[in-house]
Amino acid sequence: MFNTIGIITKPNDPVSKGKAGELSAFLEEQGVGVVLESEQIAEQADLIIVLGGDGSLLNTARSFVDNNIPILGINLGHLGFLADVSVTHMLDIVAEVLNGDFTKEERCLLSCQIEQDGGVLGQHLALNDVVVHRKETLKMIEFDVFIDNKFVNNQRADGLIVTTPTGSTAYALSSGGPIMHPGVNAIGLVSICPHTMSHRPLLVPGGSEVVVRLKELDEGATVSFDGQTSAAIASGQDIRVRQHGSFIHLLHPQNYDYFEIIRSKLRWGAKL
Repeated sequence: MFNTIGIITKPNDPVSKGKAGELSAFLEEQGVGVVLESEQIAEQADLIIVLGGDGSLLNTARSFVDNNIPILGINLGHLGFLADVSVTHMLDIVAEVLNGDFTKEERCLLSCQIEQDGGVLGQHLALNDVVVHRKETLKMIEFDVFIDNKFVNNQRADGLIVTTPTGSTAYALSSGGPIMHPGVNAIGLVSICPHTMSHRPLLVPGGSEVVVRLKELDEGATVSFDGQTSAAIASGQDIRVRQHGSFIHLLHPQNYDYFEIIRSKLRWGAKL
């Protein structure tokens, strides 16, 4: 079903490199081609296998979302939310995937533009979240929030998380946001330590456009993307966030159960 598979490893990780060699040998025995370089993966691969963890998969998703290549995540550590295949079952699961035994789902990304005076200063992608937050200081930041050009509110807080359903179990969850099933077409807004307790998490339709407009700041602020890349922002700049036009396609084992993942990661029902 898949003729050429791209393998992506965790940088500077000998375990990941070793497992990649083991996987490559297995795939070649099955008559499947293997590519390792990003350019070759984008041009030739019809499946990407990520050997690492959720962080590696987040980076892969941002890099290849517009290439429409499905992604399978092999977790080298604890069970992950995204990279959900244990490395101990790697070859068995990959063999099943090669036979067409898998489930497939779409996950949306966020596209973010940093703007000032009508010009675009930068453009970024995020699978989990776009986070506007203060710099390394105890001072809060002040910003206005607009949704589809309509004013929502003014906030003074440590920041604001704009999250996808995928990212709802990440930073947004620890900040008091709701868990959103991946099948929900929505964008979540979760304030980080707001000065007013009446600011509560807000869900808006997935097609909405969210704008965060920074007010007067002494030291500027930062906007982060999946907690992996970031950019400095200043007073008067807008952070414009909307769903990206392309989706990523995650592959899971045939018996994949989202709620089992949630129970395991969040220890629902476990005795304290």
